[in-house]
Amino acid sequence: MSEKRMAGKALACPKATKDVFENTKNRDWTIKKFGYGPINPDAPDEKFWGDKAKLWDTDMETAKTARCGNCAAFDQSGRILLCIQNGINAQGPTDPERITSAANLGYCQLFHFKCAGARTCDAWVHGGPITDEPQSKEGNGEISDQNEMSEIIGELHKASNMHKKQAGRLTSLLEGMRQ
Repeated sequence: MSEKRMAGKALACPKATKDVFENTKNRDWTIKKFGYGPINPDAPDEKFWGDKAKLWDTDMETAKTARCGNCAAFDQSGRILLCIQNGINAQGPTDPERITSAANLGYCQLFHFKCAGARTCDAWVHGGPITDEPQSKEGNGEISDQNEMSEIIGELHKASNMHKKQAGRLTSLLEGMRQ
């Protein structure tokens, strides 16, 4: 793919940010396959968080710290937030910026849907969110995050063909972080 086409593709808004049906399809798939939730992050949900704690072999309080809002695949860059806001039906009393802010919305780069920062899923990756602010290169945190992402990429490549597309996207994201 030429650089010009890659640049144009990179700047286009993801389909799920402007198509509620695509977004809902991808979100519902993530709920079923990767335990995205809970349905209401403000309400206690002992079963949901108990299941996450068991999955991660930890206690519920620690499991509750792994949220989409601090996931390395949670994109809250200015471009993505503008895509999300432009995709919200602005007719009537809705205020896209207020909705985006109140829900702490971002875009899941792993599963391609608008994601609420207070939720989580089984594919949570330490080191987020993605923002326009430069990443700190102090210490070895960046190397640690890259190693974790590389490990996850390896696991995804071993998964079924359905997951290999996500592994490819994650590889592209990692390469972008290294530049």
